[in-house]
Amino acid sequence: MLLRGSSISERAARLLLAVVLAAAAPAGAGRALAAEAVKPKGEAVDGPTFIQLRPIILPIVEGNRVTRTAGLVLALELEKGKTALDFEPKRDKLRDAFITEIYTYIDQHSEATRVLDVSALKARLQQTSDRVLGQGFVHAVLVEQAFERPRAP
Repeated sequence: MLLRGSSISERAARLLLAVVLAAAAPAGAGRALAAEAVKPKGEAVDGPTFIQLRPIILPIVEGNRVTRTAGLVLALELEKGKTALDFEPKRDKLRDAFITEIYTYIDQHSEATRVLDVSALKARLQQTSDRVLGQGFVHAVLVEQAFERPRAP
């Protein structure tokens, strides 16, 4: 397909545009991207590392029936120098420990109107992460979302 009033194809025009944009980029941009790509993945980072965890959604059982569903979306801020590679081998173990701790907490508070107390849960999950991963691995457990929903009839 030809562009209006032009004898070059659309493909050639896109190629020309890509070349012009590449030439207009700052001189060190390509080297910075290449250096980032070569950086070893296990290398300690300068700032904190954040780990996004899969959402945890649990049923709340009262008596012999599920009355509500509670859910948490969590992230971890690792201590300075810790990386995602350091965390990965224990990801599943920590998730299981978090689920156990949340169920214990819910069991103790299931009669309340609202089960999830975010500040209390953060403290308990921080203790759990210290127990599972070791003291000084997780700087903070971050609660991005906490919700409770009644079960549909």
